[in-house]
Amino acid sequence: MKKKSSLLTEGKTKKVFATEDSGVVHIENKEDITAFDDPTKTKKIQSKAISATTTTCRVFELLRDADLPVAYIEQVSPTEFQTPKCEMIGLEFVVRRLGVGSFTQRRPDLAVGKGAKPHRFHRLVSEFFLKTTHGNLKRGDEVICDVLPVIDGKQLEDPLIFNPFEPEWRLLHPKKPLWEKGSELGITVMAKKVVDPLKGYIDDYPGWRESIDNMDALGRKAFLVLEKAWALLGYTLVDFKIEFGWTEDGRLVIADVIDNDSWRLKDPEFEEQSKQEFRDGKDLSLVEAKYLKVAGLVERFRVPRQALILWRGSKDDTFPAYPQIAVVEVIDVVLSGHKQTQACLTKLEELQRDYPDGGVIIALVGMSNGLGPVLSSHTSWPVIGVPVSTKEFPDDVWSSLRLPSQNPMATVLSDKNAVLFALNILGQKNPAAYMTRQYALEQLDTGY
Repeated sequence: MKKKSSLLTEGKTKKVFATEDSGVVHIENKEDITAFDDPTKTKKIQSKAISATTTTCRVFELLRDADLPVAYIEQVSPTEFQTPKCEMIGLEFVVRRLGVGSFTQRRPDLAVGKGAKPHRFHRLVSEFFLKTTHGNLKRGDEVICDVLPVIDGKQLEDPLIFNPFEPEWRLLHPKKPLWEKGSELGITVMAKKVVDPLKGYIDDYPGWRESIDNMDALGRKAFLVLEKAWALLGYTLVDFKIEFGWTEDGRLVIADVIDNDSWRLKDPEFEEQSKQEFRDGKDLSLVEAKYLKVAGLVERFRVPRQALILWRGSKDDTFPAYPQIAVVEVIDVVLSGHKQTQACLTKLEELQRDYPDGGVIIALVGMSNGLGPVLSSHTSWPVIGVPVSTKEFPDDVWSSLRLPSQNPMATVLSDKNAVLFALNILGQKNPAAYMTRQYALEQLDTGY
C-alpha cells in the first residue's frame, strides 16, 4: 500500500488522493447515493462506502482474473482502494442484455407491458455517451463540447453518441426516439479529441477508431464475465455502465468503479437489487439492505481453475488449435486406451485430484477408438471423442458411435468444433470461458 497524500479531486460519491508514488492514486468512497444528476436528491447511507468498495474491488479482481485490463491494485481498507493513475476518457459505456430504462424510451417498439419481462438481446447492445458536467466537456480550459441545452428547466447531461465509429460524433438526447423532435441536439464533437486527449489534437491522428473498437470489445467482454458470475448465483445482470482510462504507460483499462450504482441486477425472483431501487423512491433502509446483500454476494465471485485435456492415443494423432483462456489449463496427454489402459486410468485419477473444479477431455484417436469409451466409463467429466482417421477410413467412426451402456461419450468429427464444445461446457461454471465463447458467438450477429 502506498501512503496517501493530497486530495486531487472530489466527486459525488468518492474522493481521489495522490500517494507517495506518482503513478498510484488512492480512492475513498463516500456515503452519498445520487440520482438523476440532481443534487437535491442526494442522500447518505451509512454503509454505502463499505458496500461500494467491497463490490468494486471484488468485481475488478474477477475481471483481472479473467485476464481483462483494469485500473486496480488492491483494497487497503473497508472504504478505500488504490489504482494506477489514469487519464480518464470522457465517455460512459453502457452494455445491455435486456431492454429497459432509457433504451426503451428511445426504442418504444421494444418496450413491454407492466409485469412482463423485458426483451433479451442475443447480441449485447453497446452505447457510448459523452460525459458532461454542467452541460459541457472540457480539456483544461478548452471546451470540447458546446454547452448542451436546458430542457424543462433542467440542464441536459451525458448525450448519446449516434455513431461512435464515425470521426465526427452527432449528439442525441439520451431519452428520446431518433424520429422525435428534439432528439437531434445539433451539436457535433470530434471523436479524436475525446478518445485520447494527448493525441487528439494531432490532425492526422488515426488511433481514435482503434481505441473505440477496443473499448467496445473490452466493455462487452467485461459484461459477459460479470453476466456469468451473477448467473452462477442465480442472478440476472440486466445492463451496466463503465468508464475507461489510459494508464501512464499507454494501456487502455476499465477504470473508476463498478459497484451497485453501475448496473441493474435482478435476483432469482427477478426483483431489483441495485441503485434502481433508490431511483424508484424505495425506503433508504431497503436500499441499504440490498447494497449490503450485493456486497456479500460478490465475495463469492471467482474464476475456477479448470482443465482442457487433449488426450491422444498416439503422438502421431492430430493436435487441434485452441484459444488461450485464463485459468483453463490445456494439458496434453499421450496414452493409448488399448495398450496402456491401467496407465490411462491412473492418469485420469490424477487429473480429477488436481482439478477439483473439473475439466473436459477431448479424446483424439485414430484406429478403433478404445480411449474415449474407457475414459467416459470411469469419470463424470465430459469426454468428447474425435475420430481423426475418418477422412481416410470412414468406418472408423463406428467405434466412437456404437457404445455400450454407461459410456456417455459425445462424438464430434471436427477437432475445432470439439474444442468449442468443450469450451461451452467449461463456460457453464467458468466466467472467463463463457466470455470467450459468448463473445465469439455474438460477433456472428450484428443485429439486436
